[in-house]
Amino acid sequence: MSEKGNRIVYLALSLLLAIAFWLYVDDWLGSTTTKELTGIPVEFIGAEDTLPSRGLMLTEGEDTTMDVKLSGPRTVISGLDKNDLIIQVNLTNVTAVGTFSYPWTWDVVIAGNLRDKSGISLEKASLSTVTFQVSPLYSKQVPVSVNVNGEVADGHIYMAERLAADPSVLTLSGKEEDVDQVESARIAVDLTDANATLQREFAYELLDADGNVVENDKIRVSDRRVLVTAPVYIVKDLALKVKFKESPGSKEENIRWDLEYDTITVAGEPASLENVSEILLDEIDLSKVLSDDGLEPLEIGIPAGCVNLSGFTTTKISIRFRGLDTRTFTATNITAVNISEGQIFSKMTNSVDVMLRGPASELDQVTPEDIRIVVDLAEFYSNGTFSSPAIVLVDGHDQVGAVGEPCTVAFKITS
Repeated sequence: MSEKGNRIVYLALSLLLAIAFWLYVDDWLGSTTTKELTGIPVEFIGAEDTLPSRGLMLTEGEDTTMDVKLSGPRTVISGLDKNDLIIQVNLTNVTAVGTFSYPWTWDVVIAGNLRDKSGISLEKASLSTVTFQVSPLYSKQVPVSVNVNGEVADGHIYMAERLAADPSVLTLSGKEEDVDQVESARIAVDLTDANATLQREFAYELLDADGNVVENDKIRVSDRRVLVTAPVYIVKDLALKVKFKESPGSKEENIRWDLEYDTITVAGEPASLENVSEILLDEIDLSKVLSDDGLEPLEIGIPAGCVNLSGFTTTKISIRFRGLDTRTFTATNITAVNISEGQIFSKMTNSVDVMLRGPASELDQVTPEDIRIVVDLAEFYSNGTFSSPAIVLVDGHDQVGAVGEPCTVAFKITS
């Protein structure tokens, strides 16, 4: 390299070394500067929790700002702005209303992290203390109203009477003149084409007595959002069904029957109705049916969680027997079954009148000797005198059976 080139390299290296040395001296050997920060908001510790818990609130001074002048290392001070400085007043010792002047503290917080301020000095501040006023906390409850709009999907229904808001009232607190402006809170919900229950948290608007929106950030509200449940149910028609218990002389093939109502319209959550197509009302023992006069209305059990849209809760059933007659016989053949070893059964009832039903041609052939009255002793373990329902059997006539209330037999059991 030429002598001229060497000289240029030496000059460049010398300049870089001089700059590095200057930065070292400026940073580490105490080169300082000052900076003024203005409009720094004052934070009041305890204003949002401690004071309200004591029935107090900060009413004046909450918008206080301060101007300060700081000094310190140039590399630190030059990068600070008012958002990096936190000025706080501690209100946790305030227990009464009044006007107060409290000292304040400051810290450097950058990107949410507390920084070491030992190298920074506070040269000047616009306030030596912060003056504020504490007043009684005024509270009031207002109702939450939910305005529902929109038409739900076809085959569904909005159950307005089951609408729920949680909470249903809000507690407002603040200055009396501010809080008393508010009379209610309103939430708007759109159910257009909804096919399931809506459950979601909503923001609300505060309204005055005339329905105008009240915007006042000095009013404290107990809850920031409200959980709204707007039930949207599926609508479904369910068939009403009955079962029949059959016996000789009381077969389903021999009856004609119908229901006053044979379907019912219900609404419910899809999960409650997706596998339901009918409602079983009851099982009817045909041997107990002599005429419609003795039939009680049938209760309609709606699936759990569903709503009856039809309105009726019972339905009447009519039953007519076809091609059958009824006749009364006196039976004397009374016996017992399931007699334990050592037991002796002695009837006290010698005859029983029984009503039989069946085709007329069969009834013509029945004799009292064909009828057996059987008492089951399976549940009788001790000696004594008893009365118990008995079973009526008609031997040799499969289409004939007893009807009406069961007959009762009195008897003794001895050893």
